[in-house]
Amino acid sequence: MKKYQSISFFAGLLVVLCYLVFSLLAYIRYPLPFSPMKNWLSDLGNVNLNPHGAILYNIGIITTALLLMLFFLGVSAWKIENKRVQIIMLRLAQAFGLLGSICMIMSAIYPINFLEVHSFWSATIFIMLSTGFVFLAATLRYHPQFPRWLLILGISTAPIVILWSLFKSVYVLEWFTLLMFLSYVCLVGIETKQL
Repeated sequence: MKKYQSISFFAGLLVVLCYLVFSLLAYIRYPLPFSPMKNWLSDLGNVNLNPHGAILYNIGIITTALLLMLFFLGVSAWKIENKRVQIIMLRLAQAFGLLGSICMIMSAIYPINFLEVHSFWSATIFIMLSTGFVFLAATLRYHPQFPRWLLILGISTAPIVILWSLFKSVYVLEWFTLLMFLSYVCLVGIETKQL
């Protein structure tokens, strides 16, 4: 159990740190104006728009995805023995989290300059991870030590993804969704360490 606590804690923090550092490095090399009102985050990984920074962004996405896999492995620390329903939800959260992480890797292998393929993987990332986060919130509600307000954050990722899918041309919704995802992973990791 202690091993899982450490894995979830460190992976949760490193997911956020890794994504932000590599994104910042790619942003510094981005030659055009860049903002949440006019750009997808994936534009940082576009080799045509960001020839000197795209590789950094895409390496960051792959590294973030690998760390996210560790994070989902680490949430096993919250497993309650003899609670079959809770264990099933935990395994579903981990499965969807793993699938979302794989989709994230695919979105870096096929960056946004391969628009059609990248769009498929990007949409799938958000669907898989929000489903994983909802199952994780459902899992964690069984544990008396887990803060209830954090459950709301996990569950609210699903309607935000639905909203984003309805208004795909609103760039800022993607940025907001990612901010929610990163916040949730970081905060669950911190709570897992305190378990």
